[in-house]
Amino acid sequence: MTNAILNPVKTLKPYKTKRRSQVKLLHSWRQNTSFGGETLQMVLTDERGEKIHATCKRNHIQSVQRKLPLGKWRVLTTFTVSQASGQYRPTTHPYKMTISDETVITNSDIIEDDIFLSLAKYEDIIDGTLKTHFLIDVMGKIVSLEPVQTVQVKGEDRKKVQFRLVDSSGKDIACCLWGKYAEQLETYVEREQPLICLIRFAKISFYRGEVQITNAFDASIVYLDPTMEEALKFKEKLMEDKLPLSLIEKRNGKKEVVLQEEDWNGLEIKTISELFVANQVENCKIICSIEAIDTDWSWFYFGHKGCKHRAIKIGKIVPSRSNNDNKQLWHCGKCQANITEVVPVFKLHLIVRDDTETCKLMLLNTVGMTIVGHEAVDLWDGSYDEVLMLEVASHNESEECKTPFTKRKEEDADLPDKTSTSKKLCRASIKVEKKKEE
Repeated sequence: MTNAILNPVKTLKPYKTKRRSQVKLLHSWRQNTSFGGETLQMVLTDERGEKIHATCKRNHIQSVQRKLPLGKWRVLTTFTVSQASGQYRPTTHPYKMTISDETVITNSDIIEDDIFLSLAKYEDIIDGTLKTHFLIDVMGKIVSLEPVQTVQVKGEDRKKVQFRLVDSSGKDIACCLWGKYAEQLETYVEREQPLICLIRFAKISFYRGEVQITNAFDASIVYLDPTMEEALKFKEKLMEDKLPLSLIEKRNGKKEVVLQEEDWNGLEIKTISELFVANQVENCKIICSIEAIDTDWSWFYFGHKGCKHRAIKIGKIVPSRSNNDNKQLWHCGKCQANITEVVPVFKLHLIVRDDTETCKLMLLNTVGMTIVGHEAVDLWDGSYDEVLMLEVASHNESEECKTPFTKRKEEDADLPDKTSTSKKLCRASIKVEKKKEE
């Protein structure tokens, strides 16, 4: 590297091309514009964390991607700087950089792995302090994660998922992700452990009068269970509080997540019929009997033997070195690795009844083990066909309870449609208890 002066990103201004800056590529994405065709959009940063939006035209994309790889420091010489514009800008810098065929990109001797997060405060997002035409970084714990939906947008099917993010002080904000970002969360819907989410270059929008965080087309990045220093400190802060997060509804109709202690012995006992007409989120208990297992659904899913997170079957077969048997290859969404060792994990759909109504509950791994009295692997027949029927043999069950429901027929037509797994009428946490003996 020569001794020529390096211009910090903060000092870059228009009307001069003979500049020299040392930057790192934080993020890039392709974008089509009505006037310029396909372009490569980038976010660059210098050592001080000052970021600038950069772009190049289609005929320079391959060259720029080769010479300016993600996460690497490079020295850029001879580029143009112009006024930044656009409805959603990835940086607050008033100008943007254009890389052309005249731009010289050379190596740098800097080694710095910082990704230069600029995490927005929830208070600033909610009260309108932040301008909505700037994209932001936001991180929190996911609560109230709803199932991924497929909806029609301008005649095309698009996936979307809604949830809320909570910061370490208990403040929450609504989020909605679309397309490929929604797909990232599909394998996390049944996760039992807390999930931390970081959305970089997110858009501030409004939905039904409430501030909402969403992805800015393809310009955003979503990290699930991130491992950078800021995320680890956030997790430590949550662990220090040692209190679960609960979503409550205020008098003005807005929802807020607060820290509260979970004492099941002190929770109010409610009837199933009361749950159907509930209009606010709360923890409660029900006392019910298990009528049957709903076999329209499989009773387990396959999880990674190490972390128990859902594993997706891949079409490849891995030859075993120890014998002539082949092993099925799977992919763990949490570990982001291909694996061969999976185990069944409970996902029970139970039909339960009390004196007032009937409803359906979904019990995941640890709760399922408590009810059944065995681990899922103990009841597994070794088949990798997930659509199986479970026959629960327990000393305190009647003969009626031992027989699973078959596919629903006419006699089941009067079962409530708004169940705990199919509708979001009430998001109360429900604990199944054995019926007390008189």
